[in-house]
Amino acid sequence: MSTQTGRRGAHRAKSGPTVYEAYIHTDELLALQKPDAERLHPDELLFQVVHQTFELWWKVTVQQLRAATGALQAGNPAEAAPALRRAVAQQELVRQVLRQLEALAPMDFLTIRTGLGDGSGMDSPGFRAILRAAPDLWSAFSQALFQAGLPLVEVYLHRREHLAWYECAEALLDFDEQFHLFRAAHLKLAERNLGMRAMGTGGTPMDLLARTLRDLLFPELWDVRDELLARAPRPASVVDGADPLAAGGH
Repeated sequence: MSTQTGRRGAHRAKSGPTVYEAYIHTDELLALQKPDAERLHPDELLFQVVHQTFELWWKVTVQQLRAATGALQAGNPAEAAPALRRAVAQQELVRQVLRQLEALAPMDFLTIRTGLGDGSGMDSPGFRAILRAAPDLWSAFSQALFQAGLPLVEVYLHRREHLAWYECAEALLDFDEQFHLFRAAHLKLAERNLGMRAMGTGGTPMDLLARTLRDLLFPELWDVRDELLARAPRPASVVDGADPLAAGGH
C-alpha cells in the first residue's frame, strides 16, 4: 500500500496538479490569502477567508436571482421559486459564515482591521450586485402578476388558487428577510468589536449603518400584510366593544 501511495505521489509530482486541483484551481484559490509572514495577526486568515466566502456565495446568489428574473419575465413563477429558494439557503450559509468572526477578541479585530484601511463592506461587489439585481427581479415579478391579471393581495387572499404565485412571493419575502438578517448581524458584529458610537471601516457612523436596517428589497411584500390585517376578521371582543381585561382575560 505504501509503495502504491508513493508511486501515486511521484506521478503527481511529474504530471502536475490532479484533475480535481486543476478543475477547482486550488493553487490560485489558496494563494488569495496573505502569507503567514505578512499577516497582522494569525486570525487575519480567518478574516480574509470569511469575506472571500461571502463574495463566492453572493456570486452564485446573483446567478440565482437572474435565473428567477428570467423565469418571471417568461411568466413562469413555478420555475422562479426554486431559484429563489436556493438564493435563500445561500444567505443562510453566508450568515453562518459571518458568525465565525464572533470568535475574534475585540483587540484582535482592531489589529486586523488596520489592514483594511478605509475599505468597507459596502464596497463589496457581491453585496452591490444583489442590490442591483433586486429591482429587476421585483419588476419582473410585478409585471408578470400584472400580465396574469392578479393583484398581489389576491395571491395572498386565495393562495390555493394561485399557489405558484404565492410560493414565488413567499420565496421573495424569505430572501428579503435573510438579506435583512445578514445586515443586522453584520451591524451587531461591528458594534461588539467597535462600540456603539464608532465609525465603521469605511468612515460610516454606526447610527447611519443602523438606519440601513429599515431598507427592504421588496417593501410591497411587507405592505401587503397590512392590507391582509385590515381585511381580517376582528376578535369578538373588539367587535362587541368588550374589554377582555375587565372580563378576566389575559
